[in-house]
Amino acid sequence: MIREIIIPKDINFTLKIPKEYINKKIEILILPFFKEEKIKKSKTLDIFSKTAGILKSKNIDPIKWQMETRSDREI
Repeated sequence: MIREIIIPKDINFTLKIPKEYINKKIEILILPFFKEEKIKKSKTLDIFSKTAGILKSKNIDPIKWQMETRSDREI
């Protein structure tokens, strides 16, 4: 796979295709590139990161765990 980010100076651009791609079906995409912005870490994302994978242990019954978690709160 080849990925290259360029800033075109004209409407024409010459593309050099590697030899190993000759006579093969290839896909050429032209997409705008957006600079990645840092996402502020919200309370919601923090909760997800702290609880991710908490139920992966086979010793935990998800229904029982959920009932115990809910019984700790007043509704």
